[in-house]
Amino acid sequence: MILEQVRDALRTANIIATDREFCELWLGKSECYLRSLRFNDISPSADALANCAARLAWTASGLRARDAVAHAHWADVLDDLRVRCYHEMDQQAQSKWQRKGVSA
Repeated sequence: MILEQVRDALRTANIIATDREFCELWLGKSECYLRSLRFNDISPSADALANCAARLAWTASGLRARDAVAHAHWADVLDDLRVRCYHEMDQQAQSKWQRKGVSA
């Protein structure tokens, strides 16, 4: 799941420390959001993905402003994850359209 990949990257970069921090500050959701997704085997909401993508973009921009090689690397990683969050939202929307029989 993309959100777990984002969480893991943020932990590796020492940007977050806990699932609670990730869920509340990066997704705008309750501390048990990821557990609920796994338990119920459902996809993340567009709202959570959008919040995450926006926070990734903001954080990547801040890292680039620090002008260090390590920060630039993590900024690139976060930008890639941001794009993947938007891609997940697009896939979910397309899936809804296809279920309703709407074609291009």
